[in-house]
Amino acid sequence: MVKREQRASSSLQANGSLHELRETSPTEFIKDGKLTRRTFIKGVGWITVVSALGGAIAGCAPKVTEESEQGENTGAAVAPTEYSYACCSYNCTSRCLLKGHVRDGKLVAVEPGEMPGRPDYANACLRSMSYIERVQNEDLRVMYPMKRIGERGSGEFERISWDQAMDEIAERMEESKSKYGSTACSFYSFTGNQSKLAMQSATRFAACYGGTTWDIEGIMGDHGASMGMKMVYGVIRGAHDTRDYEQNSNMIVIWGRNLADTHTSELRYIVRARERGAKIVYIDPRFSSTATIADQWIPIKPGGDSALALGMMNWIIQNDLHDKEFLSKHSCGSLLVRDDDGSYLRGEGDTYMVWDPAQSKAVPVDAEGIDAPIEGSFDVDGVACKPAFVHLKEAAAEYTLDRTSELTGVPVEVIETFAREYIEAKPAGIRMGQGMQRTFNSYQSFRTVATLAAVAGYVGVRGGGASHAGGTKANKPIPGETAPEFNFDEWAETGQEANMVKSSLIYQCAVEHDPVPVDFIWFNVSNFLNQSPDAHRIIDEVFPQISTIVVADPWWTWTAKYADYVLPATSLWEYWDLYDRAPWVFLVKPAIEPLGESKSDCEMMTMLAERVGLEKYWSKTPEEWVRSWPNPESSAFEGFDFDEAIKEGMWGMPTGIYDEPLIVFEDQTYQTPTGRFEFYTESMVEFDEQVPRHTPALEASDPELAAKYPLMHLTYHDRLNVHTQHCDNPSLDIVQTEPLFQINPVDAEPRGIQHGDIVRIFNDRGEVKMKAFVTEGIMPGVTAAQAGWTPEHTIEGNHQFLSHLTLSPAEEHYSQTNSAFNDIIVEVEKA
Repeated sequence: MVKREQRASSSLQANGSLHELRETSPTEFIKDGKLTRRTFIKGVGWITVVSALGGAIAGCAPKVTEESEQGENTGAAVAPTEYSYACCSYNCTSRCLLKGHVRDGKLVAVEPGEMPGRPDYANACLRSMSYIERVQNEDLRVMYPMKRIGERGSGEFERISWDQAMDEIAERMEESKSKYGSTACSFYSFTGNQSKLAMQSATRFAACYGGTTWDIEGIMGDHGASMGMKMVYGVIRGAHDTRDYEQNSNMIVIWGRNLADTHTSELRYIVRARERGAKIVYIDPRFSSTATIADQWIPIKPGGDSALALGMMNWIIQNDLHDKEFLSKHSCGSLLVRDDDGSYLRGEGDTYMVWDPAQSKAVPVDAEGIDAPIEGSFDVDGVACKPAFVHLKEAAAEYTLDRTSELTGVPVEVIETFAREYIEAKPAGIRMGQGMQRTFNSYQSFRTVATLAAVAGYVGVRGGGASHAGGTKANKPIPGETAPEFNFDEWAETGQEANMVKSSLIYQCAVEHDPVPVDFIWFNVSNFLNQSPDAHRIIDEVFPQISTIVVADPWWTWTAKYADYVLPATSLWEYWDLYDRAPWVFLVKPAIEPLGESKSDCEMMTMLAERVGLEKYWSKTPEEWVRSWPNPESSAFEGFDFDEAIKEGMWGMPTGIYDEPLIVFEDQTYQTPTGRFEFYTESMVEFDEQVPRHTPALEASDPELAAKYPLMHLTYHDRLNVHTQHCDNPSLDIVQTEPLFQINPVDAEPRGIQHGDIVRIFNDRGEVKMKAFVTEGIMPGVTAAQAGWTPEHTIEGNHQFLSHLTLSPAEEHYSQTNSAFNDIIVEVEKA
């Protein structure tokens, strides 16, 4: 029998207990009531640490030379160093190539790998370089197949063989199928590893079996951006190449995106743009690391982003500074909308219509030589119509400077100056981040900020844009070529299809069996419990309704503690895999032997398939799958030699565009229904959200609830963790050893809370205890704590005991509800 709690404590023997680590005082960055930038960023520079695996550099240090690594002048015999590569495929979107130094079968150091065609893009962060300590720590890893023998949550397991594990899991899966049908067997893959085999193997098995998979963006809190971008652009990212900001932007607005800690590969271009003279504006309730390189920090109430964008939009329109030509020719602004039902006016062949002043009549939008107005009111064969822009203008007019200030907490003069500087920058670029989308009806924030850029005429222009993620995916079109880049047909052949369900409904499915039952669930690359809202609800209501829970993971996670079977999965340094990030292809082979009896997700699914008669779909080894995918008939793989390419861990496609930043929508072609930038969405008329509007914070707008819990609370991503992946890395102890609760002195003093005090943060759903970090680097009325930390690292409880899953009718109608992790309210007291 193995008790999980014992494993957790033994993993810290070399570095002290969790309690001892907690005694480390958090870094002060308040002095005489003022925020001190120098002390705030202390510890962000070069960090050189000694690895427990052989004395090699494992932290964020200057490049290690082979001579120093092999013990120069030490006189000691040192084994030669070999090099292997991995794709850092966690959900931070950078996707860095990592070069691993291997000696005596162990990883001893990591440095950035070279990116073909882009010498400026080699990158690795503190997390990725120190990760090898965690990967090779047997006390943290799941080493063998384990079966629960105690109560769920007790952490009591016994070791079993792979054959026993797979036999029993297959039997229990078949029992669930016989009771409720194959869709009652769910396979949930998250973003703990986004390489192809790691992330897709379990969901591919679900398709072979006729099981259920989950559209994960909703519950993970990342779907607001996708919905907002889809509405206006027709695609879910609208990515803009950051290098263009460096060269062409006069202002760069970083809106709710802490690049310095969470997307390090982008930050260098922003810094260079500032050195060139571009003004950097950072919008966030917190003074994060990114704020330290900005010219202006604009603190904003959580959820106030759409209100700020609408207020700026209104000021720009009222001052007649909006780009009328762009709005008429490239947006839906000139398209006629019916007054009676709010739908676009359509003509023959269902074409969209605009008003032609020269003929005083409505004509098809594609008619030549039309200078269509964006304002006015027209009668078309007895149907009253207005251009869509009129609806936007009227909606924005409600957001006066005073009202915008009230909704956002941003002073009137700051809003006005910001709006003027933004429209006068010509151009200004906006990079939006996850922080904007974790509030109720969060799609509104992304949709509205993108519309602000369109009103300014900055969409599709150099130095402009309003996008969610960096753009690097670029290949030259080859005239006449029909051969696909990859041979994915066999992988896609599964015999039947999986039943895809919104993840926003997963609790409902488990408890109410609607729209499908959940009786068996397999979690891989996912610490579901730690990353999903309202953890008490999961533990008390959801998990008890599921007869079998399987967790396949390299780590003993919080979710694993509630599993019936825990299976040891390989890490990114121990498997074969591929990641397609055109113009690059990451090719990954094992750098070290898997710890214990770890197997890759593909190997597990192959073993399970053999037990349920699906082996014909799983006839290849992971290496064979990876080798089969690059298509030698495609120009993208001209001159490709697999064995040579895998030595470098990456293939740079000869069709790739490397030397120039691409401008998204430069051709003013959009994949929206109208084919234009679309701020008027017909399908949202029934919710009165056909044009961007501000949705008030769900909980803070309830007066009775807000009286009990007056502080808005948010969780954020920082430099230490990508979700829960990097806890217990000794090299990162210099940065931080425990979660901290940020609170402004204005809120701390009346509660008798001082810096470093242990505090209890609570609401009606639960509580968590941690140390207070009293700082002017967060606006009054707002508190914050880092996401990702598990209950092992807090003094008591977990941040997910505070969060909630509340379905949004508008978001469910358009797609699915996005978890509102930043739309919660709390009270705090000294513990």
